[in-house]
Amino acid sequence: MKNKLLIFTIIILGIIGMSAIVYFQQNPNHQDNIPVGESYYGILTVVTECMIPEGCGPKYKLWDSEMKSYTPLLGDIKESHSELVIQIIGKETTLPKSEYNDMNYRGPTNAIDVSSYKTLSKIAYHEYLKDKAGEYTLENYPCLASEEYDTIFTSWNKGFGWEVQDDKSILKVRMTNTFSDDKPQPFYELWYDGDTGAFLKEIKEPNIDFCEN
Repeated sequence: MKNKLLIFTIIILGIIGMSAIVYFQQNPNHQDNIPVGESYYGILTVVTECMIPEGCGPKYKLWDSEMKSYTPLLGDIKESHSELVIQIIGKETTLPKSEYNDMNYRGPTNAIDVSSYKTLSKIAYHEYLKDKAGEYTLENYPCLASEEYDTIFTSWNKGFGWEVQDDKSILKVRMTNTFSDDKPQPFYELWYDGDTGAFLKEIKEPNIDFCEN
């Protein structure tokens, strides 16, 4: 009886071992779906049509939190995700010249080779923030806005930005009085939820009603 049990145990272990060998032979890259590389955050922009003779630079760009500088991206990226906040996993690399084909290109030549990414927002930032800034300004600081033919024009300069808190994206638009000699220049900044578009808060400096001064 003990011999039969021993033989049965050996057979079972043999089957398990063979199954494992077959699996790894059929799936030699079974770990390829695990993201490899560093994590980066930013707003993605995609150049779909370039009307500038000197060129528009790399097609895919990841912008910093103040939308002042970008890093080119390489990899499988969807054009439909343009203007969304994303988190990517990738490795730093050198941007191939074929990505810009422009002898006058003066942009960054370091890039990120994207192995995977996910979107952290659902709202394309530019038009949404521009419209919301106009609506907010017209309602709260009417002296700084005017409406003509259903279009709201604002007096102060617009700047865009983003932030990620606990994997939730925040879209920002800052209105700055660039004509002022004050330091810092007066501004008000509006925060919106990157998923729902809900208004979150206003930050301003100085803390006054700009239409009463």
